[in-house]
Amino acid sequence: MSASQPSPAVLCLRPQRDFDQVGVRVPAELAVRFVENESALSEIGPEVQCLVLPSAGPALSADLFDAASGLRLVQYTGAGVDRVSDEILDELGCAVCNVPGASAPDVATYVVLATGVLLRRLLLGDQLVKSGHYAEARAQMVPARVRGFRGLRVGVVGFGGIGTEVARVFGALGAHVRWFDPAPASPEPAAQFERSSLEELLALSEVITLHVPLVDATRGLLDASALAQLPQGAIVVNASRGGVLDEAALIDALDSGHLGGVALDVYETEPLAADSPLLGLAARHPDRVLMTPHIAGVTPEASRVLFERAWDNVRGVLIEGRAPQNRLR
Repeated sequence: MSASQPSPAVLCLRPQRDFDQVGVRVPAELAVRFVENESALSEIGPEVQCLVLPSAGPALSADLFDAASGLRLVQYTGAGVDRVSDEILDELGCAVCNVPGASAPDVATYVVLATGVLLRRLLLGDQLVKSGHYAEARAQMVPARVRGFRGLRVGVVGFGGIGTEVARVFGALGAHVRWFDPAPASPEPAAQFERSSLEELLALSEVITLHVPLVDATRGLLDASALAQLPQGAIVVNASRGGVLDEAALIDALDSGHLGGVALDVYETEPLAADSPLLGLAARHPDRVLMTPHIAGVTPEASRVLFERAWDNVRGVLIEGRAPQNRLR
């Protein structure tokens, strides 16, 4: 780029401190406007060539894009790509890119830790001991009422980079892992793990963990019918997207005692509303419901890789004229 040419304009829906905190430098050749509060954003102007945004968060309104005639690239800083609708993207005709797989080890760690908390009934033990009921805690947490990883039957739904890593970690701990993917990669990944139909996976799994994107084929994938196929006392972990799991059906399955526990890192609506029925579920079953705010892949190490790859792609497309990397459309 010559000195006389203006810097490409980039709108980033992450505050600059997110990048500073993990030591990632934004390319100096770009004119970046950082948005501290994206809910206050009224429009994306015609001067903006690239939109950089987190994968986690609510869907963006179509009104924001009415004047976005100069947009060439939508760059997510994570794997998820469901915040800008297909209808908006069809109208814009710009490239859409993500950063897949960079947080796979961190998501896998989260899933295994969350599963362990529920299997070993650590929430119950913590509550009882802190309230002065040590003997009752010991009585509740006997071998017949807890479960370890050795021989545990785990079903992984979605077998891309994250699902494969989840399977690897569970397998290393002694679990027996099966997997299902509605759109498996070719060639078939991770041959050491057994591929199953969704029906077989549900019927055989003591733990189901979800790792698929939210698309038409996966929306409501675990509905009431699917949850009913799980064995009595099974645990469900969702660290993919909230819409993959039918939350109303989940509530019924846990209230009825059919499910043994649930760990949720994602929700149909984010941020989670103060009147969400899920909060009532957690209040009724505090020892069987673990809820976190979409942070399964949030570590300094993962963030550094995600941010570096995202900005490298933005710089490559806008400054160097490279083809977009990890282009989805």
